[in-house]
Amino acid sequence: MLEMKVTGADTLMKKFQSIKAEMYKGFAAALVAGGFVVTNDAKELAAYLTGNMRRSIHLGTETRDITKPQATDGAPQIADMSVVQAVAIALEKAGKAKILAGTDVEYAPVQEFLHKAFLRPALDNNKQEVKDEVKRAVAMVIKAAQI
Repeated sequence: MLEMKVTGADTLMKKFQSIKAEMYKGFAAALVAGGFVVTNDAKELAAYLTGNMRRSIHLGTETRDITKPQATDGAPQIADMSVVQAVAIALEKAGKAKILAGTDVEYAPVQEFLHKAFLRPALDNNKQEVKDEVKRAVAMVIKAAQI
C-alpha cells in the first residue's frame, strides 16, 4: 500500500482562485482597452461647438446605463475601474460581457441620426483595431499568468 500526504493544498487552491480573479480583471481590462479605440475615434468624429459632446463620450456596461447622466465631480468623464470591475464580474458570472460606448448628452441622438454620425463610423472604421487591441491585452494577461 502506498500512502501520500499532500501538504499546502489549501494555499495552492487560494493561489489558483487569486489567479482566476486576476484573469477576469485582465480580460475585462482588455475589453475596455478595445472600447477606448472606439470612444477615442468617436470623440474625433463628433461635431464640435463647445466640446461638450466630445467630453461626454465614455464607456459603460449593461449594468451602468451610459445614456443617462453620470455622477461627476466636474472632472472629464472617463471609464473608471468600476467599468472594468463590472465587466470582470459579468465575465465570471456569465462567461461574457458587453462594453458600451455612448454619451448622455441629450442632443447626441439628433447629431448621430440626422446630422453627422460619429458613434457608428467610429465602430465601423475600427473593428480590426479593436480586435487587435483586445488580442494584445489578452496576450499580456496570458503572459502575466505564466509563473
